Amino acid sequence: MEETLYVTYNPVTIKNQYDELPHGKTRMAAIKSAIKEADRNNDITFMIYFREDLCDESCFYGDETEMMVIFPEILNLIDRYPDTPSTQFDTAYKNATEHVLWVYKWVVGRCSGFYQIPMEDCMKFFNDFKERSIAYGFNLKPYYRLLYGFYHFDDEKSDEAFYNFEKLPRDSNCNCRACDRNAEISFYLDKDNYKKAVELSEDIESRKLRCGRDNSAWLRMKISFMSYYMDNGYFEEADEVAYLIEHNMNDRTEYQAWDDILRCYSYTRPGRALRIYKKHWKMWQEGTSPSDEFYKTLNVCCFWKKYRMDREKDTVKLALDKTFPLYNEENIYNTEELYNYYYKRAEDIAIKFDKRNNADSYKKDMQERLDIQRYIKCNMTQKN
Repeated sequence: MEETLYVTYNPVTIKNQYDELPHGKTRMAAIKSAIKEADRNNDITFMIYFREDLCDESCFYGDETEMMVIFPEILNLIDRYPDTPSTQFDTAYKNATEHVLWVYKWVVGRCSGFYQIPMEDCMKFFNDFKERSIAYGFNLKPYYRLLYGFYHFDDEKSDEAFYNFEKLPRDSNCNCRACDRNAEISFYLDKDNYKKAVELSEDIESRKLRCGRDNSAWLRMKISFMSYYMDNGYFEEADEVAYLIEHNMNDRTEYQAWDDILRCYSYTRPGRALRIYKKHWKMWQEGTSPSDEFYKTLNVCCFWKKYRMDREKDTVKLALDKTFPLYNEENIYNTEELYNYYYKRAEDIAIKFDKRNNADSYKKDMQERLDIQRYIKCNMTQKN
């Protein structure tokens, strides 16, 4: 997309114009142009604000790498101009500093998803966020919530962070009540305390708790339960939830759970699973972050392994294009080669994350999800 040129600089008009654009690459390009205009005019308030909007678009609708790259510029600006006011578009914050701290949560929460960020630098992000939270007069409830999510590869540290998060009171820098509730649901499902998780989910299920005006909190909760059901062999329950998610998705990248649905349907609706792969294969050639790419690729890998187990024929007809690494003009693909391709992709990413984390959690995730027979046996046990 060509860079937008503005004859007269008016940040309000610029903001209103790009807000009318569809989410994704088009809006990202327009926000980048807005940033350049604010920079040219040395408009500190909108130099910060437009960058925050780019983080928002990157985090929820695009490539999270963009946010990780530009956020240090925001910190540099707010440290140089700490008294910068809010704009008319973010009056919920007392000043620009508070808005920056809010966006900082997204950055800290996503740094675990990039194996390119060394552990030392991840901890620097956390420590800086912690210091700024205290300096700005907030407590550490968001800090501990983020730390809980980061240490998914270390149960002891993860549990300690969660319990610290759970016991602290809420303040104005906390996520909404629905988001915090979803963190609690995720924790108790992970601990196999299904009864507690269901109790916590009731207010989200009834829509008493929402995240904004859409169904994001409900979707996040349903995705957590679908994963729990799949991991424990409750295929029928997982299928029921997958169907609900499929027909209630919104446009946020986080809730495009087609790969999770693909994994579920590979056990319950194999024909539908194949149709989903044919429709969405291109979306799974990249992720919003390396961690996101890993789990998408792993779920596709699970699909092909199950597909191969269920069929005697070792080929499948797919209308893929030249961007696919295994593309051939006949559109006939060997299912073992497809499985191996996705397996190698997931394995390469897993090795890099486990090396960064000094752990083996990614490799274990691969081994567990690809143990198809274990899930089938578990499902038979649940039926009996």
